[in-house]
Amino acid sequence: MTMFRTLKIGAAAAAAGTAGLLTSCLQAPDYPTTPHIDFKEVQAKRYTFGGGQTPVDTVRITIDFTDGDGDLGLSPDEKQAPYNPADANGNYNRTTDNYFITAYKRSNANLPFEPVVTGSAQGYNSRFPKLFSTDAKPGPLKGSLTLTLPFFLGSPFRPGDEVRFDVSIMDRALNESNKITTSSYVVQKP
Repeated sequence: MTMFRTLKIGAAAAAAGTAGLLTSCLQAPDYPTTPHIDFKEVQAKRYTFGGGQTPVDTVRITIDFTDGDGDLGLSPDEKQAPYNPADANGNYNRTTDNYFITAYKRSNANLPFEPVVTGSAQGYNSRFPKLFSTDAKPGPLKGSLTLTLPFFLGSPFRPGDEVRFDVSIMDRALNESNKITTSSYVVQKP
């Protein structure tokens, strides 16, 4: 289960101002049309419900992004090609999502990180909503995206595991950003 709790964006746009005889113009930034992302932070918070229920760790991954033409995000109702959930054979179609995440863990600092197998072709991939209004003139976007992932303690992460993530995003034209690797955190004991 994935959900976006926080979405912060800022649109960069041209602006002009006149004061007396002085004129000042701000030029819109010239970002590439392929999105670019940078790692900002990863936070893990434990929620304990009591009554013998399994604790849940909520992991928040925040990235900064830029995109030259602002074509980021998909509406929940966009299910037609190329955003359809499955291909002609019923297999997962990766372009139905636009936020790609691979989890890695290791149980010992002397061992390499190993990818976490989820049992689903979609894994932790998700979809973030459109970051522009359909009435808005397309333009450069710059901002932050925060994805919140809930994990039940012990599935798939156990106390003492060190966890990190690889992340990339895709725009509506199917241009995929660079891939970043987050810092790691250690799953705490209950």
